[in-house]
Amino acid sequence: MARGDGHATAAADPEARIVLAVGLGRGFGGKSTGLAELVWRARNAGREVIVADGDPRSRTLSGMFEEATSPPTEELPDVKDWLTGLLNRMVRERRSAVLDLGGGDRVLQEYGRDLRLVEFCARRGIEPLALYFLGPEEEDLRHVLAIWEAGYFRPRRTLLVLNEGVIREGRTASGAFERTHRHPGFERMVAEGAVSVLMQRLACMDLLRRRGLGLYAAAAGDGGEPLDPVEQFMVEDWLADLEGKRAAAGAAAWLP
Repeated sequence: MARGDGHATAAADPEARIVLAVGLGRGFGGKSTGLAELVWRARNAGREVIVADGDPRSRTLSGMFEEATSPPTEELPDVKDWLTGLLNRMVRERRSAVLDLGGGDRVLQEYGRDLRLVEFCARRGIEPLALYFLGPEEEDLRHVLAIWEAGYFRPRRTLLVLNEGVIREGRTASGAFERTHRHPGFERMVAEGAVSVLMQRLACMDLLRRRGLGLYAAAAGDGGEPLDPVEQFMVEDWLADLEGKRAAAGAAAWLP
């Protein structure tokens, strides 16, 4: 998609909430799209955020945002040093960050041995947020549960984003995610405070990627090659649906 979203950004406000939004989950679960939407959402409201791409397999956020920061190599010591630098920058600049950790399980486990991340955030005035993106496959949920149950990063604010866009054609969202909702591990996460929302399919998503349009720029009719009215409405409707679901679940206020 777009490298940026065509909207002016604002300087960091020393009194603003500082959020560390960490995207987790297997590949092809919609994580990059969901995290990019958070960046564009914040900037559309005049809030600047740090974009941190720690997914060595795709570097998708780096392709969307020129200013994204990434570790110099995939080696774990370099990734850990990079994470430390990111946290220090957040504290110094009083700025939120949207962080893609790829799968996240190995990095969080190793980094958690050095730093109690949730406790660090609490002491430094940062609000940690875990965002798990998953499709309907059993392995998607198994991966999420492995990270959550390990306990290295279990903030009180956890958002489970179920992505309708990766469901096989012909299946309904309710049918596809029925086993996920009924899984004891998923039920346990919800019972302990995790909130789930459905991110519906956006029919013109591939068109946005081909034209390099950000979601909010596309909805506003901005960008190098604006959408036709039908596609523009689809994006407007998609954003409104997602925002409405997050608000209804009480999770909109958690975001950067």
